[in-house]
Amino acid sequence: MRLKPPIPLKISLKGFFTVVLFALTATFLHGQQAGDYRSAGTGNWTNAGVWEVFNGTAWVAATTYPGQLPGTNDVLIRGGNTIRLGSTIPSGIQALRVGDGVGGTDTLEVNNNAFLNTPLIDLQTGGFAIWTSNVTLTLPEGSAFVVSGGTLDDGNPCSAAKRLVIGSRIYSTCNGGAGADYSFQELNDLGGSLAVSPTSNSPVCEGTNLTLFANPSGAGSAGATFNWTGTGPGGYTFSSALENPVLAGLAAGNYTFSITITDGSGFTSSSSTAAEVLAGVVISAQPTDQAAAPGASVTFEVTGSGVGAYQWEISVDGGLNFSPLTDGAKYNGSQTAQLQVNNLQTSEHGSLFRVSLEPATPGCPTLLSQPALLEVSPATVLSNRRITFRVTQ
Repeated sequence: MRLKPPIPLKISLKGFFTVVLFALTATFLHGQQAGDYRSAGTGNWTNAGVWEVFNGTAWVAATTYPGQLPGTNDVLIRGGNTIRLGSTIPSGIQALRVGDGVGGTDTLEVNNNAFLNTPLIDLQTGGFAIWTSNVTLTLPEGSAFVVSGGTLDDGNPCSAAKRLVIGSRIYSTCNGGAGADYSFQELNDLGGSLAVSPTSNSPVCEGTNLTLFANPSGAGSAGATFNWTGTGPGGYTFSSALENPVLAGLAAGNYTFSITITDGSGFTSSSSTAAEVLAGVVISAQPTDQAAAPGASVTFEVTGSGVGAYQWEISVDGGLNFSPLTDGAKYNGSQTAQLQVNNLQTSEHGSLFRVSLEPATPGCPTLLSQPALLEVSPATVLSNRRITFRVTQ
């Protein structure tokens, strides 16, 4: 058994983890998707009659239990119900959450050896988990057993025969014996097992940094190491050992980022998050300075992608103030990628021109080009005259 942190650290970590998971809990309670299950009564997990399923429009009576067939999404034990789990559930589920934060206690009761193929069990507010006999609940490698507001029962009789196994490891027992890393009480204090809940500031616009957040929590999260990987459009790949890496220069498209967190004793937890980069404005060629003689014309040009609209502007005070241009005898293309300035005058010498590029994607920022200088001066004609002297006699 590895060394365990002092109680003050456990308390602070649990409080932190509760905050981290609040948004995820709220999403689950208010945003259902087809294939979600919720308890409608008390009984055995494998009794379809104690479940309701969301069919994409409404909650209806279930004809199969969660995980009986592939395709189960989130599962919620709610309504003051007790669900008894005591067997191997054949198919995977996206997550099990216990507790709806309303009314009576919502209970997961492990009453026989059981295997649940899920990456997450979360004891939320109002949730309670209890081992009613000396049995084992097994979760897959890398899974998390989270206590984000509920309670894991550690009352008497409490023994090392009440076990939470993650992968092939005895991660926790009721009294912390049998070589377990933690007792049930310690999981209560620490906010559950080692867990990672990756998020990001997605969606972001092209040209804007994407920041990934690991959100580590639970037992062993202090001092843990991180391993990010990612894939995206055009064969993009990514890796990082930082907790919260910042990514620049991403092309528009959809990305998937996965993270594995590892504590000091080698225990791991893994999860993934999706991110979207919107097609923002990207300037690949800035306007350049132009010079010509009075009466001539010049053209300023910008090259960009993701542009929905252009607006050229002029400054006559050295760049302190810019005013938008309109088409006419003087200017052509004031709302295109190319601006033509006609019939140049010496009084226009030193004017600055820039263009505002509005993105085609709503919500992305408008981008300003660099200013370009206009030089207007009379042409200087240099002649090399040959002078011939004729001598007459």
